[in-house]
Order: sequence, then structure tokens, then C-alpha cells
Amino acid sequence: MIVNIARALLVHKKSVYQLYVTEHASEAVSDAIDRGDPQARRMLRSHEVQAAALERVQQRLEALGVEVVTRYRANTRRTAGYDLVISLGGDGTLLDTARRVQDDTPVLGLNSDPSASVGALCAGHAGEVDALIEALRSGQLKPRALTRLRVRVGDEEPMAPVLNDALYAHACPADLTRFEVGVLDSARAEALTPNDSASLLEPVRGSGLWIATAAGSTAAVRSAGGRVMPRGSRKLQYVLREPYVPPAQSRPRGPQGGLVEPDQALVIINRTRRGMVWVDGPHRRASVSYGQRVLIDRHPLSLNLVPKPPAQ
Repeated sequence: MIVNIARALLVHKKSVYQLYVTEHASEAVSDAIDRGDPQARRMLRSHEVQAAALERVQQRLEALGVEVVTRYRANTRRTAGYDLVISLGGDGTLLDTARRVQDDTPVLGLNSDPSASVGALCAGHAGEVDALIEALRSGQLKPRALTRLRVRVGDEEPMAPVLNDALYAHACPADLTRFEVGVLDSARAEALTPNDSASLLEPVRGSGLWIATAAGSTAAVRSAGGRVMPRGSRKLQYVLREPYVPPAQSRPRGPQGGLVEPDQALVIINRTRRGMVWVDGPHRRASVSYGQRVLIDRHPLSLNLVPKPPAQ
């Protein structure tokens, strides 16, 4: 696959310094910088690095003959009509950008400050933009289709495709989460009602449930005891978060985790008064009422992400 790159959307983040000092005029941060506080000084340094990265990427794309439209990530609504979508930041910026991509447009992640940002999903950093664009144009570097999650609450699909992971838990994460869970064939899962759940699902108590794609298996799921999956896998993985162990028992009850095949769905029946599903971080969430069904499966629309180039 050779990517013809004539027009690109460049989505960038704002630095912590820009948010705290420039926009919100935090005197505490400004004073800390003036005092030479090491953490605050690193914040200023990272801001300067990120600003230079944005300028460099814009200039290099234009030099390569690419028409560039630049947008702050919170102001990005649509990504249609471009040959390439470029995310400049870290993994958080890429995840936020990816949810807005609703077609097969390739996405290229560039880390704006490798010393301060995690960029596991990024293909490289800002200084490598020339080589990455040329590799895409020549076909030496090809986007790879990554599986995304689909989250349905009741009969609604409240959130866009999810690239990394979802967390189902009590709305107050410090409270106990009560639910029933199981993996069923997709058709059976979609037809399931809460009244049918007793014979097909297992009752579980804990602090919630992590569900991840292969791309997200290196993040929270791994920290919760899951395993890293091959990036190209079409399966999903779920792991119980801090299972409840009754005082009279030595081990928790119910399933602790497992895999969801491409033709299956993870089914959750919420048994807490106030349930919640968060996806790809703390900002995108949907409420789940008592007895409501949550279905999580493979989204029909994958994301075409540009991978890191092979090591030379």
C-alpha cells in the first residue's frame, strides 16, 4: 500500500505549561519556575521542546509538498477529506485523535517530546517526519489495521471506537462493583436480557473490569495481571480488577479474566446502583444503571496506524 500524501491533518496537544501558566495564569507554577524548582523547570523545558516540534513538523511537511491543516486536539471534530492524519504529542493525543477517525484514513503518531511523553503507539518523533513521510510514499512503510473496541450500553453506542481499553466499575472507583459477566457468541449476547443472565453469566465482585485490545494490552490490563498480545491480534482481553475475596475463602469467586474471540462479545450486567464505563482515559465515559446490559466486542471499523519502522 503506497500512501499518496497531498493533504494532511496535523493534530497537536497543548503542553502542561501552556495550560497551567499561559491559559490559566497559575502563579504557583510561575513562582516555582522563578525559584528554580526542578519539576517546574522541566515543565517549561518540555513546553519549549513541544513548541519547536510543532513548528518543525509544519515546516517539513510544507517542504515535502504536503498541504497541512493544523488543529488543537480538543478542537478536532472531523478527519475526513485528508490523505493522512498526524497526531503530534504522546499516546494520549493519539488515542484522542484516533476516536475521531471514522474511515480508513491512515494515522501517523509523532512523539513531540520523547523525554517526557510516552509514545508506545507513535511511529517516531518530530525529527523523523521526513523519513516517515517518504517511507509511506514509497510503500516501504505500510499502515497496519488495529482492532478497536465497540462499547454498547443498553441499546445505545455512546462512544466512538476505542483503540486502547475500557474500564467498567462503580461510579465511585473506591466502592465495590457488583456485576455478572460472561463471553457469548455475538448473536446470543445481543439477544440476552438481564432476566436470562443467571444461567449464562457468572456473578462477580471486585473493583471493576478492564477490557483491552491488543494495542492496549501493554497498558492497564498488563498492570492488572493480563498479558501482552501481538499487536495485530483481533481478540480482546479482559481482567478483573482487584477481585473481592470473602473472609472465609482464600480465593475469589467467578472468572478472573480471559479472551474474547472476534465473533464473540463480553457481556456485563451491572448490579451496582451507579455503574460507569470509561474508555481510553478518564474523560470519555458513560453511566450504567442497575440491571443495564453492557456489550463490549470488536468494532467493525479498524484503525490504520502507521507502525514504527523496522530496526536498521
